[in-house]
Amino acid sequence: MTQNTTLADIATEIETLDAQLLKIKDLVELIGQPAILKADEVAKALADAKDRFADALANQGEVEREERLKAFTDIRIVATPGHNLMNTAFTIYYTRKAWDNDAKESLPKVFECKGFAGLDDAAYEYLVTVKPHAIPAEIMKLAPGNAQEAFGLYFVGKQRGYVKGAAVAA
Repeated sequence: MTQNTTLADIATEIETLDAQLLKIKDLVELIGQPAILKADEVAKALADAKDRFADALANQGEVEREERLKAFTDIRIVATPGHNLMNTAFTIYYTRKAWDNDAKESLPKVFECKGFAGLDDAAYEYLVTVKPHAIPAEIMKLAPGNAQEAFGLYFVGKQRGYVKGAAVAA
């Protein structure tokens, strides 16, 4: 079998091998041992193609993630303390390359966002995956070591107006 590299090529190869395997298995009773050997050969090729598809899909996801995040260079969070975490205001400043018409190129630009819910998806992903140490300690206390879960609990708490099972003060 050829070693296809694109997801579409590998998916086509998987469909072809799967169809071949079904045909060969139907013929096993008719022609015996050669069909069994051929079925094993196609089954191995099919398993290999599925593994390569999974790898290519994972690699594609990683490349897309890197592409999304490479424009970011910094993120910082300024807290305006309230009585507790739920009424503490956060202003997020992040630096991302943006098109500059005068310079005719993408240059670093500082963006400002009031509250985490207003962050665009890429900025949020950058914060959680690349710069989790910038996340306020009060939020990270909700799920130490797991930024995604901490933010999940924070957002649920913001909706409820309190953090369940915790009296987290700012």
